[in-house]
Amino acid sequence: MNSQLSRPASVRVAALRPAPARHAAPLALLVALLTTLLMMLMVVTAAPAQAHDSLLTSDPEDGAVLETSPESITLTYSADVLEVSPLVRVTDEAGEQIAELTPSVDGATVTAELPEPLAAGEYTVQWRVVSSDGHPIEGTFAITVEQGPAAPSDGGGEDAAASDAGGTASEDATAEEGPSAEATSETAAAEETEDGSGSSMPLLLGVLGVIVVGAGIAALVIMRGRD
Repeated sequence: MNSQLSRPASVRVAALRPAPARHAAPLALLVALLTTLLMMLMVVTAAPAQAHDSLLTSDPEDGAVLETSPESITLTYSADVLEVSPLVRVTDEAGEQIAELTPSVDGATVTAELPEPLAAGEYTVQWRVVSSDGHPIEGTFAITVEQGPAAPSDGGGEDAAASDAGGTASEDATAEEGPSAEATSETAAAEETEDGSGSSMPLLLGVLGVIVVGAGIAALVIMRGRD
């Protein structure tokens, strides 16, 4: 009798079926998913780093040794910055604040006028603006002034004028306390925005990690079920 006919029908049917490709489909799906997630991760992490503007030049430039005090400080950036709480602060070599200025913004150029000449000495200029992508950027550079303003020759009338000027300066400083506080609040809000956007990155990475692990587990379950 023929051996094929002697076998049970279920065995003959199973023998005629081609062996299924058990692992090809799940593995292909897993590879495609991982590739997509990797590309998304590269785009998300690379975009913030490419968006920030940068300082191109400053006048005076970093490390400049000036014979006399500059009348203004001009900063030029790689793109137009936003007119949101720009700040230029000048401190002496002891770290004492000499001037805190609200500069004017004209596209990519920021200009701060010094209210009075700087005395001879070394100074640090700290700047802070909001980049065109909405994130605050900041930096510092150093300048040196060799000669301060000339001393007045006549003490009598000049002292009275200096006293009046001092009183006016005190009044101006008092009047500027309100805008300065407002600028500080806006700067703090911008910092909170930047911190919030930065803190979302670990959460995003965690979500992507969970998706990858879940996809791997699903693929293993499918392969074991087919086995």
